[in-house]
Amino acid sequence: MNLKYYLNKVNEENAIDEYIREEELYEDIEDDSLRNFLALSHHELNRLLIYLNSRLSNGYYTAAESRELIHWIKLIEDSNDIFTKTGMDIRINPNYLAVLRDCKKFLQHSSGSAIPSDFNKVEIIEYEPIYSHVDTTEVKHKDNITKYPLKLIGEGSYAKVFKYKDDFYNKCFVVKKANKDLNEKEKDRFKREFEIMKALKSPYVIEVYQYNDSENEYTMECADETLHHFISTNNNKIKHSERVSLVNQILRGFEYIHSKGYLHRDISFTNILIQRYDDINIIKISDFGLVKTRESTLTSVGTEFKGSLNDGVLQVIGFDKYDFVHETYALTRLIFFIMTGKMNLEGMKEGRMRKFVEKGTHPDTSQRYQSIQELKASYRKVF
Repeated sequence: MNLKYYLNKVNEENAIDEYIREEELYEDIEDDSLRNFLALSHHELNRLLIYLNSRLSNGYYTAAESRELIHWIKLIEDSNDIFTKTGMDIRINPNYLAVLRDCKKFLQHSSGSAIPSDFNKVEIIEYEPIYSHVDTTEVKHKDNITKYPLKLIGEGSYAKVFKYKDDFYNKCFVVKKANKDLNEKEKDRFKREFEIMKALKSPYVIEVYQYNDSENEYTMECADETLHHFISTNNNKIKHSERVSLVNQILRGFEYIHSKGYLHRDISFTNILIQRYDDINIIKISDFGLVKTRESTLTSVGTEFKGSLNDGVLQVIGFDKYDFVHETYALTRLIFFIMTGKMNLEGMKEGRMRKFVEKGTHPDTSQRYQSIQELKASYRKVF
């Protein structure tokens, strides 16, 4: 069964000469024929069910509308079968599904339909989709291809991030999908992110596995939580020794990244992840979409300011001027968060911590830590 052909045929045969506002509810559906079908069927069901509600008082549903509703119930049943056969996970709202089943019991093709006395008024869904679309990914194990449903766990201006459970390995993986509206330069940056992460071999860098050129997506390991979530939910019970361990891992990870000639440029509380093991929590550095090398030509003047911990001066001088002193600035703030659980730098007491932070975030970049090694040496003196 050719799903696209079927949907185009249904859309053409049932087209109406008016604007279908429900299309706005399905803007996230990338396929035009599928989006049009979902919006059209939602629109027509609502029209017919609203009219059905208006006929409850006299208990009679007129002949023309009875035939139309029978027609749409049949179309939706056929579509559900085809969706299942083609591996498309489209689900209609269960309340609407129950209403359609009840309607099917009393609707007549001719002379109208008597509405049962116990039939309740239908609650019309106008401002949210009646269909849910579950993204899937295909995974090949030997000679078998299995489709797994994807759960959206994050999204940004360039990509969406999904999670799925692989039954063969009995573990979770992550799929990062480039947004469909990216230009060629942005697509190059997205693939370059994968290639750089694939080349980096460190226990402190999230591992990536495979790139799918046709879908502009790649698969990577699934960490358990973000650093932000871990610190925020456990701050009162995290031992000092564990905080030091986490910072040391981050420093080793970024020392390795810098040794390969890269600057991350997008350090944040949520781009550093935690992988939990029975006896230790391991740092995983992720999101290399803005990574820069000394030779890079992908950073243009006027590139959008990124990274929640980045030096605000970059908004003035330009993100293309990002250098090691800006990376150590962000790392200083990250270390402060890990050691204290505080995201803001205000209100620090006098002492070694304050001196450490003041140097790392000094307005004069020549006074900051000039390398990860200098930052690490200073941190170890303080802690």
